[in-house]
Parts: sequence; C-alpha cells; structure tokens
Amino acid sequence: MTAAQIRLRRDGSRARVDLRGGAVIPRLIARTAFSARVALVAGRALLLGGDRVEIDVHVGAGCRLDLEEVGGTVAYDADGERSSWTVRITVEDGGSLFWKGQPFVVADGADVERASEVRLMEGAIVCLRETVVLGRAGEKGGCLDMRTRVSIDERPAFIEDLSIAGARPEPGVLGTHRIIDSILLFGARLPDGPYTFQLEESGSIARLLGAALHRATLDASWHRIEAALREPALDHRPIERNLDHART
Repeated sequence: MTAAQIRLRRDGSRARVDLRGGAVIPRLIARTAFSARVALVAGRALLLGGDRVEIDVHVGAGCRLDLEEVGGTVAYDADGERSSWTVRITVEDGGSLFWKGQPFVVADGADVERASEVRLMEGAIVCLRETVVLGRAGEKGGCLDMRTRVSIDERPAFIEDLSIAGARPEPGVLGTHRIIDSILLFGARLPDGPYTFQLEESGSIARLLGAALHRATLDASWHRIEAALREPALDHRPIERNLDHART
C-alpha cells in the first residue's frame, strides 16, 4: 500500500509543501513563508483486516508543520487478521511539528500494530496528541501492540512498547481502564504536573488513563500547550518559557 507523504521546506517567499496520498490523504489548508497547516483525511474506511497504513512526515530546517486529523480512526473486527498503522517523522534543525490526533479506537475483534518512529535534529520540536480507546460503546476492545521510538540528534530519547488486549486486562498496565490519552513533547519540556513525566533528554510525556473518553481527557492541557507554542519564534528556549504557563 502506498505511503502518504507530507514534506515541508522553505522555498523563497512561500513554504514548499509536497503531498502524496495513500490510505490517508493529506490536504493543504494554509501556508506562510515558513509554515503550513495540513489536514489528514481517510481515503476510505479504516482500519480493516490486512490494512497497512503508512504516513511519512518530513519538516525542513526552520519550518513549522501543523497536522490535524479530520476524524477519528476505528480498527474494526477483522476475525483476527492483523492491520497496522505506521508513522515515520523527521524534523530538521530548528523545525517543529504539532500533530493533533483524534481518538484511535480498537474495536472488539481487531488486532492492530501501531508504530511511531520520530527523529529530531538539534533545536527541533515535536508535539503529538495521541488518544487510544479500547472498544466502542459496550465493548472491551481488541488487541493493540504500540511501539514508539524517538531520537534527538541521533540519541535515543524515548522508547516504549505496550501490548494490550481489552478482553484480557493486565494489572499494572491498564487494569480496567479503556482510555490512554497522551501528549508527547520532544525538544522542549512541559512544566511539572500530576500527569507529567520528564525525560532525561529534552522532552516530557503527559498521560491520563480512564474508563470513559469524556472523563479521561487532556483536552484542556493540549489547548494551553498549543496556545503557548503558537509563537513566531521556533527556538526551543523561548518556547520552554512559554510552557511555564501551560500547566497540565
């Protein structure tokens, strides 16, 4: 299956945006001399058994890319046939990526692999919103293997592997919770808070678990962080100062 591609770089007075669609189709909403806003739209029903969705994102030096998902994604009952959702991100020196993800729902009978590979160069910033939901209303949810690999200037910054199954909750992992709501920030830090973990490399993870989506949400935190990061300068130091007011 063809990978969707989003590439942004500076090109004179306007940003150059190259888009290619796959199972997910990117649509340009707006752009300036150094930034672009792109919406991600499903080209068809996703995810079905056997689907292999791939999204490649490349942000050039000194550029800013805002990605927004138009709707959530549901991994449907596939009678045990595995599907996958793979994202590869590269952000060059001084660039930034802010990806506002919508809920990723793993229905009963689904078997999904979700992988994210993120590479940041010196001075780059990546901020991701990820919300995983086990099961639709009245369901326990299928099986999900999540793998996240993040490096900053070729140094490992965050490595996480999480395997969960709604029908077989494990103590110490999710227990009875169905919702994993996360904000992943690399290249800058969130202020300390009750749901925030600080990384050794420059970065923070804010995460909230819950039984219902309307109760377990980091929406307010995301909006404050988004506002704090919407500054003309892309240097990570002033952004860190702005985040002092974005309490989670």
